[in-house]
Amino acid sequence: MVDTRHGSDAAPDLAGMMLTVTTSPTPHRIIESITSLAISGILREGQRLPTVRDLARQLHVSPATVSTAYHALARSGVIRSHGRAGTFVLRQSHAEGSLHESTRDTPGHDRPVMDLSTGTPDSALLPDIRPFLQKLGKRKAFVNSYDGPMILPLLESTLRRSWPYDPESMTLVSGGGDGLALAIESFLHPGDFAITESPTYPLILDLIEAQGAIPVGIGMDSHGMIPADLDRALTVITQPRPGADDNRYRVGMIVLQPRAQNPTGASLDETRAEELADVLRSHYPQAHDPEPGDRGPGLGPRHRPTDDDHAMPLVLEDDHSGDVANAFAVSLATHIPQQVIHIRSFSKSHGPDLRLAALSGSAATVDAIIARRRRGAGWVSRFLQEILYEMLADKSTFDRIIGARHTYAMRQRTMSALLGKQGLAIRTGDGLNIWIPVTDEDAARRILAANGIRVTGGAAFIPRFRVGTVAESGPGMRVTISDQSTLTDEVAESISKAATATAEPVGDSSRDARRANPAATHP
Repeated sequence: MVDTRHGSDAAPDLAGMMLTVTTSPTPHRIIESITSLAISGILREGQRLPTVRDLARQLHVSPATVSTAYHALARSGVIRSHGRAGTFVLRQSHAEGSLHESTRDTPGHDRPVMDLSTGTPDSALLPDIRPFLQKLGKRKAFVNSYDGPMILPLLESTLRRSWPYDPESMTLVSGGGDGLALAIESFLHPGDFAITESPTYPLILDLIEAQGAIPVGIGMDSHGMIPADLDRALTVITQPRPGADDNRYRVGMIVLQPRAQNPTGASLDETRAEELADVLRSHYPQAHDPEPGDRGPGLGPRHRPTDDDHAMPLVLEDDHSGDVANAFAVSLATHIPQQVIHIRSFSKSHGPDLRLAALSGSAATVDAIIARRRRGAGWVSRFLQEILYEMLADKSTFDRIIGARHTYAMRQRTMSALLGKQGLAIRTGDGLNIWIPVTDEDAARRILAANGIRVTGGAAFIPRFRVGTVAESGPGMRVTISDQSTLTDEVAESISKAATATAEPVGDSSRDARRANPAATHP
């Protein structure tokens, strides 16, 4: 029975935690949001919800929409109406049980572990691929053809409709990691500097170093790479060196994640993308969009014009979360189209076994990547391309992915609120992960391990050289919050204690940390 005497204990800003960037508040999403907040403890037993009319006004929907959701929640035992006294949250049982109860009786390393290090999506939110296998082969064009297109025309046409700009050329690669490897191996060379975000996904740093190039991390805020820090890094790296034969170092590439950045969850907006493009244009005023017939990037012996080693670097954009990111798709190619390679993965949205990502860029750039790919795998299976096309065209799949997008956004906000209750303020991001700045990484991981929680250590995400002094560039850890079971007070309490734990400093090489840490996958 709910004690309505505590009616003054009103729910927090419910609408603020429910609204997302790209989805409207349907009854289903209101139900899902309030259920998640109640299960996680953000909405406590006995808290009073806004009236139907108040919540409808805050969400900019009709009262009927909210009323439908409230009735369904009451039938599910999440809330109960007490007439004019108000609508109240009921006690929710946690099916996953208490973290401490589940681990306390198991000694040593045999205790159950809650693995928050994976960086992977909730498999329950992925669409079912099996119905589309039954349709496979109905489109017989290019099947068993060695001369067919690298990307099916129907699929390319569909992709272009949701692309953040109008690309000159597109192709398919075998996942986001494959696209990153092909681009970096094609255009980055020994001795180059490669500018990345700091922190950034460890595979990016490993691929850069494998090319004999030097990664330099740039400070970030909630909108991604900070333009002033990029400007400073370009100034320092490319300043003339008196007495040297080649009197400037070369920035060969800038690698960034335009939305749901791994690990921070930061996302570019249009303003930030334009600011970053302006910084590049100010440092490389000679850059121009090539006329037809010009040799663009990818056509020289080093896949660049050999007489212009100080041309504007390529910008490699890794949109790894794709359609389940809550932020709108943004690209610097809106401003500097000839200098951008944009990759969108479909592993986290449509399924990892598709192993598909789309890649766009200038015709010369894409041709160079296709040429490199032909030395190995050749092309992406057109059967897989056909499945992706059918999934993109299917309304029920679209609705499921929109629902997953909303759910991940809700889980971000829920974990942020749970940590806030513990006194740990973090910036709510986008995607599957959160970045927790810590006082001491080793001490933090020991505390979490003692509580049966595994996370990914932050050293693997930090480039050796950095420009900027924001908190994200310091010690930290990545926590994957894609699964509902992570959203508990126990987990938040453990993370909060870990964040402020101190210990004797322990030296660690970020390169060695990445080699020793296989946790974070990049489908």
